[in-house]
Amino acid sequence: MDKQKALKTTTKTLSWTYVLIILGLLYLPIIWMILWSFTNSATFGTWGEFTFKNYQDLFNGKQTKVIFSALQNTLIIALVASTLSTILGTAAAIGIHSIRNKRVLNAYKTTNQIPMVNSEIVTAMSMMLLFQVFRGIFKTGSQLELFEVILAHTSFCTPYVILNVSPRLAQSDNKIYEAALDLGCNYRQAIFKALIPELLPGIIVGFVMAFTLSIDDFVITEFTINNRDTISTLIYAKQSGKRALPSEFRALFTIIFFIILGLLMFMNKPQKSLDNKGKK
Repeated sequence: MDKQKALKTTTKTLSWTYVLIILGLLYLPIIWMILWSFTNSATFGTWGEFTFKNYQDLFNGKQTKVIFSALQNTLIIALVASTLSTILGTAAAIGIHSIRNKRVLNAYKTTNQIPMVNSEIVTAMSMMLLFQVFRGIFKTGSQLELFEVILAHTSFCTPYVILNVSPRLAQSDNKIYEAALDLGCNYRQAIFKALIPELLPGIIVGFVMAFTLSIDDFVITEFTINNRDTISTLIYAKQSGKRALPSEFRALFTIIFFIILGLLMFMNKPQKSLDNKGKK
């Protein structure tokens, strides 16, 4: 018994040690960045003094206009692309779920997985070539490049929405949808009043995932945008030539981290709470 108890204790200790090491590798760089956002030291190895200067410079400094212009572009692209992705992905998931032929169903599922497993550089290059063809045909130049980036992000994010909504469809009770039809709803009313509330948790998670993927994306954005900057392309431009990033970017990254953390906490709310919201 003593040996079993000692073995159990050792296993538990090793398990916790392994978890702490992994968490340390993942989050220590972020914690380091957050700490250094409160000093104006030029390098991460030398602590100057505790200050909010980086945050002041972020909102009222030389780079403020450039940063917030890039942030505005980023949010516009992310919000529009994630909204379109959610609408298209939800509709596609419902359509795929209604397919009864297994071969056709597997073909659709495989097709949906290709953009997710495909190299992002391939998607970015193909999008760039496609938009160049459209610009040549319709003589638009770069006037619609923000619209083009939104389309590129929508095509990139939609499969992830389908991936999040499909499990909810598999778990949903078809009898609710059929009962709505029997009680006098037409197909549109049955979908919006009976089916969509059932899928709401998956739709919300899909939207948040599409939003974060769009904000985070660099490769597709870099290949499809020319005369504007997003946060990712601005950081790349500032970092080119191995120059040190302006210190106010540390404050910006810290704010973005806590916003994303809040979104993730919202995504990971108890499923029962989300289900209750969907039924209401």
